[in-house]
Formats: sequence, structure tokens, C-alpha cells
Amino acid sequence: MGPHWHFPLASLALAGATILGGTSPPLAQQSGGAGEPATVILGTVASDPGTTATIPLYYKPGAARSIRNVHLELEFVSNSVKFAKAEKGVAAETQNFDLAVNAKELPPDGNIQRTRLSIDVSVADAGKSLPEGLWALLDFRVPTDAKAFAIALNTIAVTAQDADKKPVKLMAEAGKIIVSVPDEPLAGCFFFTH
Repeated sequence: MGPHWHFPLASLALAGATILGGTSPPLAQQSGGAGEPATVILGTVASDPGTTATIPLYYKPGAARSIRNVHLELEFVSNSVKFAKAEKGVAAETQNFDLAVNAKELPPDGNIQRTRLSIDVSVADAGKSLPEGLWALLDFRVPTDAKAFAIALNTIAVTAQDADKKPVKLMAEAGKIIVSVPDEPLAGCFFFTH
């Protein structure tokens, strides 16, 4: 007889809603919609050595007034990945905006190399605001000799302003690059070999 899978009904409903809707916030977040701040979200992707990992940068407006410009600084361990380039996402088709991304190598901490990314997104036209959706695609090169590792893209600073150049509260969710090495067996496979 094959394996049986048992899932609580609530878990199946949440999984189904996530698969079908894809963008629904978790149930705990649905109740407090009126005061939610705007959020920039970095995606999580898996990539193999010798490939390019493309991290999406999304913007989800909250209850805050319109945002005209955002400055975001990320820091990540760059021993196994290197920032390559950035390009505008499909949100630029709704409302054009300026995108500037600069990478700076930080002094090494022992054997650990770090890079800081500065990301600026802004609208030049008066009366316009930054659009919701996919702002940018950030490309990272994964060297062929990269070790298996999960690299966090940690937010160390985030600021935003409205049309009157007043500060606006903005949240940021960190992203991650997961480098996998196919030739190395996974620890979880141990259970299936006996």
C-alpha cells in the first residue's frame, strides 16, 4: 500500500487560495487593511552554479499617500554571487519611472565578502506616483564554482517621500538567492534510501 497524506482542511484551503489567487495576503494580515504601510518586496529564487539568478522587486501600496521616490539599500554576502545588472519591470508600462541601481563592494570581514546595493526608484513628473507591481528585475551571476548556500538580500535602509517631499512609512521584505549544487546529495534523501 502506498503512502497516505493527511492535511488539515484549513491548510488545504489556504494552499488552494495561494495557488489560485497567488497574491492573497495571509489570513492574519487581512483584518488590518486600513493602516497597512506600503511595502517593497524582494523575491526568493533558486539558481544553479554557472547561471543567473533574477530577483524581482515588487511594490505593494498600502494605505499611505502616493509615493514619488524610494531609496532602498541592500547588503548581501557576495562570495558566491555577484550583482550583474538591473532592468525595469512591467510596472513601468503603467507609469514610467527612473530606476538607478549601484553596487559597492565592502571591505571583507575575514573570508566573507559583502556587497551593498543602492536602489533608487522615482517619478519625475509632477502629480504622478510610483505604480503598483513589478518595479525591477535584479540579475545576479552565480559562478560555476559556487558552493550550495542561501544568500539573504537584507534591507539595511529604506526611505520614501510623497509629492510634497514628506517622509512616508515604507516596509521592506528581504529576498533570497538559493544556490543549489545538483551533484551533492541532499540530507533529506537519506530517509528514502533505506
